[in-house]
Amino acid sequence: MDMPSGSSPEKAERYYLYLQGHHEADGRVATWHVDWFALAWLWGFVVVMTLALLWWIWQYRSTRQRIYPVDHWGGYTSELARPATRYFLLLGGFLAAFAVAIIVGHLVWGQKF
Repeated sequence: MDMPSGSSPEKAERYYLYLQGHHEADGRVATWHVDWFALAWLWGFVVVMTLALLWWIWQYRSTRQRIYPVDHWGGYTSELARPATRYFLLLGGFLAAFAVAIIVGHLVWGQKF
């Protein structure tokens, strides 16, 4: 098909159809399908976050210092400052690694949503 020229509405419509014809198969042509990889990421993330929440609840309930008596304006008022627990170290490492993977992935492959 040659590129049409002219100013009538029919010729303008043929021109736009001509231009759109070049973009009919830019990407991969495929029928609808289930993206199992994306579903695995989604449900894997849900499972990991659920397990992390359950682990945090278990650690919080089993290792937390017991509540001390109510202060009477002169008693022990500061809370116990301990090092970070394994849960928060692993959570921080996981979140940092996930952020790096997302950033590097977007820089390498672009933001494909």
